[in-house]
Amino acid sequence: MKSIFEIENRLNIPKEFSKFIEVFHEDTNAVLVREDYYTSTYTTFINAIENIVFLKWKYRDTFLDVDEYLEHIGIKGNSIDYLKLYIDEETFLRYIEFIFNMIVLLDNEKSVTIQPLTEAAIENIPIILEKMNYKIEKIDEEKYIITKRNADVDSVLTEVPENIASILLEYNDFRIKDNIEEKKKILKKLDLYIEKKINVKSFDRGLDDSIGMVVNKMGVNHPIKEEPFKSFKETELIEWYDKCFLMMLHAIRTVDINKIKNERKELINKD
Repeated sequence: MKSIFEIENRLNIPKEFSKFIEVFHEDTNAVLVREDYYTSTYTTFINAIENIVFLKWKYRDTFLDVDEYLEHIGIKGNSIDYLKLYIDEETFLRYIEFIFNMIVLLDNEKSVTIQPLTEAAIENIPIILEKMNYKIEKIDEEKYIITKRNADVDSVLTEVPENIASILLEYNDFRIKDNIEEKKKILKKLDLYIEKKINVKSFDRGLDDSIGMVVNKMGVNHPIKEEPFKSFKETELIEWYDKCFLMMLHAIRTVDINKIKNERKELINKD
């Protein structure tokens, strides 16, 4: 017989979303807000973020309230009951991403205390994402995005400038999984970085040729003019873009590996 610690809690997205709605939207004891020295009020989490941090958020675009923003990402007030049963993965991830960004902002407000049940729901977010093979990544102080877990990306983040690290993380943003134009933009930026900082040809001519074929002949740096590339479907191009991204990661990582090899040579050649 399995112990309670061995019984798997399989992820049920509609169930988890329903719990978030109950805790963040409906519980009027979710957040304690100190209005002045003498008084305090309990309010819903959603009400607290709308009144305290949402309008200050630099990524709110033109949206003036939380309901309008939630509708923008697919959470319409009149469809909440339906979504509790049938919410899709992408809408669920968008919702979590928005909530997490608001949590970060609210945490900086000294006049706010998040209550234990709400805190527990917040702590569920990384657990849920791990079950879905995603994680939260910081882009800047007010922007956190959900990305697919990728060991190859993680292995090079400390080896590149911060702006390039952000670009690498954005390639695995769940929203651009099938977005050819966004992937094209990211590959173009990475190609420019590699061209300026890494002489790939000096250590792997085949890798350099392979990256060059994708970025120069498959629509990244120039319009597609040659066959067989002109006949490729969008899905085929995306597959090659993803392969190119992996090759670029390999090129960046190889620089560090070569440094280690050179350090080894220096070590064994010391008299």
